[in-house]
Amino acid sequence: MKVTFLGTGVAVPLAKKAQSSLLIEDDKLILVDCGFGCMLRLEEAGYSPSDLDAILITHFHTDHCGELIGILKARWLESDEKIDLFAPFAKENLEAVLEAYPYLRTKVKVVTKDKPKFGSMKFEVREGKHAIINYAYKIENLLISGDTRSFPELYEDVEIAIHEMSLNFGYKAVDHTTPENFVENARVKKAYFVHMYPEAYENRSKIKEFVEKHGVDASFPDDLESFEI
Repeated sequence: MKVTFLGTGVAVPLAKKAQSSLLIEDDKLILVDCGFGCMLRLEEAGYSPSDLDAILITHFHTDHCGELIGILKARWLESDEKIDLFAPFAKENLEAVLEAYPYLRTKVKVVTKDKPKFGSMKFEVREGKHAIINYAYKIENLLISGDTRSFPELYEDVEIAIHEMSLNFGYKAVDHTTPENFVENARVKKAYFVHMYPEAYENRSKIKEFVEKHGVDASFPDDLESFEI
C-alpha cells in the first residue's frame, strides 16, 4: 500500500503546500480529503480524477473538502463510472452538495457503511475531537487523523499516524493538536505531521526534537512525498 501526500497545508496560505489531501494506492485508488489545490497535486502525482475509486472526507471544513465539487465535475466529464463518496457523519451534507449540482448525482454513490471497504482496503472510522464532527480513518496500522486534538483512544492498534500538528508549544489543545498534547496521548512508532499553521511549521525542528525524545519518530512531509506500508 502506497500513501502519497497531495496536500500538507492548512486553511491559510503556505508556500508550496496545497490544503489537506492524501492518496492511498493499493488495488483501489482512494482520496482522503480534497482541500484546495489537491486536483493539481493529483495530476502532478500522475493521476486524474477519473482514476479515483472513492473519496473519503474527514470533516466539512473547506481546507479538507473545498475541491470536492471540482473533482466530481472533472470525473463527470472524464468517466462513465460512479465514484464512492464517504463521509459517515454528514450524509445530509453530501446530499445538499449534490442537490446543488444534480447532474453530478448520476455518477456518485454515497456510501453509508460503518466500516467501508474498497477492494481489499478496509477502513475503520474513529470520531475525533474538533470544532465540528471529524472522523479519523484507520487502515491496517495507519491512522489518518483529520483535525482533532490528541486523546488515547484514537491510537488503539495504531503504529503509524498521519497527524495534524496545527499549533505550536504553549497553546491549549481544544480542537487541534499541540506537541505537548500529542506526546501525552499518542503511543505510536512513527508520526507524519501535517496541517501545521505557520507558527508551528516554522518551529518544526524543535517539535521534532521534543516528540522524538518521547519515543516517536517524527517527519514533516512536503506535498507529493510518499511512503509504503
